[in-house]
Amino acid sequence: MSLSAADSIHEFTVKTIDGAEQSLSAYKGKVALIVNVASN
Repeated sequence: MSLSAADSIHEFTVKTIDGAEQSLSAYKGKVALIVNVASN
């Protein structure tokens, strides 16, 4: 899903530190800090 196609951040799924898929909708209504830790 591209950023322009999403209506909300809650539509995205990310990988947890354990490698499991986690929907960001689980954090709806909570304060969240999203950090990009990707590197080349």
